[in-house]
Amino acid sequence: MTVHLVKMAVGIDDLDHLAEVQKRRIAESRQNGGTGQLRHLTRNAPRRADEVLDGGSIYWIIKGHIRARQRIVGP
Repeated sequence: MTVHLVKMAVGIDDLDHLAEVQKRRIAESRQNGGTGQLRHLTRNAPRRADEVLDGGSIYWIIKGHIRARQRIVGP
């Protein structure tokens, strides 16, 4: 059974702002010798990680409403 995550995008104004922040994080990762892949770290690892990785998505809450869906493609 696929499990999805719902995350609040604190400090994000709209979808364009979310995309800008994510692009900046990818660029910073490349500059620091990383893979350049988008990563989102959470305080706690999902307890049902296998189900999240089996087709799960992050649903982003922006300004109190679910505004975006982003597929989770790997750990």
